[in-house]
Amino acid sequence: MKLEMKKKVSMEDLKYLLEVEQKAWNVPGEHISASEEKIIKRIQGVGDGQSVVLVTIDEKAAGSQFAFRFNWDKNIKNLGSWDNHTHCGWTNKVHVADGDTGFLVGVGVVPEFRGIKLIHGQRWKMKMKISELLIAQTLDNLFFGDQESGKVKQVIANARIPWYHKNPGLTVEEYCHLKRKDGKPYDPVLRFHLRMGAVIIKPIKFAMEDPESNNGGCWVLYQKPFEQYS
Repeated sequence: MKLEMKKKVSMEDLKYLLEVEQKAWNVPGEHISASEEKIIKRIQGVGDGQSVVLVTIDEKAAGSQFAFRFNWDKNIKNLGSWDNHTHCGWTNKVHVADGDTGFLVGVGVVPEFRGIKLIHGQRWKMKMKISELLIAQTLDNLFFGDQESGKVKQVIANARIPWYHKNPGLTVEEYCHLKRKDGKPYDPVLRFHLRMGAVIIKPIKFAMEDPESNNGGCWVLYQKPFEQYS
């Protein structure tokens, strides 16, 4: 398999980004997948500090990751819904070019490429899943930003919690702190973020319309770029 990653995309990559959205986000929900108009706005904002990373394998769309910047007051109590903080996915309307905080909008991987680990030509000397590679590169884009406004101080995300629907009797706080026998989070997305170096900072009852997550979510915080698995 020939893996290629674009750290900064252009309009020529729109067809691949749309294919990822169509194939990766088949979960019902009003704003889970991004429209063509939203993706175009994100691509147009790449030169102004927004991040769009694309991975292809054998010239086929494999995965993508979007992110933007804003100024965070560091008050965890003020973190609300994904819908509110991203303007329902219209990140161009909330992006601040010199913002001190990066915001991971969502990582999407085409089903046929999920779970496999591949060798790549990036600075991390290990086999990595597509989702891991996308997050790692996006963190680099934000923490080592080359725009005049400089680097971000931290990166946050409102993570989906897609196994919450299997545990409807738990509150969102109880669910987000639910552990497996090995001490790792029960939810696969939370395991993913913690493995990549994030910490849980705030479960939230409503993040966006997302039946798998019972509409809930969990805020996570990255304080440094990815170097190795936690």
